Amino acid sequence: MNTKKCVLPNRRDSWYAFPHNALMTALFREDGRRIHDLAMDILTAREPVRVWPLLMERLTKDLPGDLAVLIDLDWAAGTGHALTGSPDWLHQAPLDALIHSHMRAHPLLRHYARTGDRAPLAMDDVADGDWWRSEAYRAGREAIGIDRQIALPLNSPRGQIRGVIMSRDGTGYSGRDLEYAALARSLLDTVEAHEKVGFGLPALADPAEYRITLREMAVLTLLSEGLTAYAIGRRLNIKEATVNKHKENLYRKLGVHDRVMALRKARSLDLLPSDRADPSGA
Repeated sequence: MNTKKCVLPNRRDSWYAFPHNALMTALFREDGRRIHDLAMDILTAREPVRVWPLLMERLTKDLPGDLAVLIDLDWAAGTGHALTGSPDWLHQAPLDALIHSHMRAHPLLRHYARTGDRAPLAMDDVADGDWWRSEAYRAGREAIGIDRQIALPLNSPRGQIRGVIMSRDGTGYSGRDLEYAALARSLLDTVEAHEKVGFGLPALADPAEYRITLREMAVLTLLSEGLTAYAIGRRLNIKEATVNKHKENLYRKLGVHDRVMALRKARSLDLLPSDRADPSGA
């Protein structure tokens, strides 16, 4: 069998001999299947509130990674929020505190802020040895186990950074991972438009203005449909106790003490459509 030497896409730049055409065809076929499945997840999601959490779960399986976080940063102001993530325990992690304390020291975020680049990159592409010894790296490692990282930056206004940060322990991201990330990124950029057009959503306020995460917004939307905490947990595939924790966070952020007042306040802030029927009469 004829073989052709080819560089495997890893950070060690090691050389191996393998049946190039057959193997690469198999790799591209697998990547094509995964991208197709990701697109179908977007297009067939029945509830808009499920799209981003579902995509975070999907990305951690496909690349794969230990965790994925959707972030929204105002670089000029030095502020930002983690909107949603996978696995679910990340919603209880101090993500916003990590962002506020260390976003300007993060090599990937600094690169995107400085260049306006929108190509997915791995941390190994932009970080020097100082990063791995930095306080920012240690803080992320200790808080959520973040290690080798890849970023999928999404379209965002100048001065802002919106995108997905993924991490896995020990093993860096390969060139093939980056190729998949580039394809996935183009799909992720369609999600907001798909939500607004495909689901006919009206223009509403940005939950991030009130420090409300996408997962909390999902819970709020389902509360407005009259679902119980148990039913919301089943719908979002999270524990009932986690739903109750999201409710507590919502009440605190909205400055209310119960579901009826939370829905009234959310409508007054344009976080929910004003004409949404509410079984309680709120």
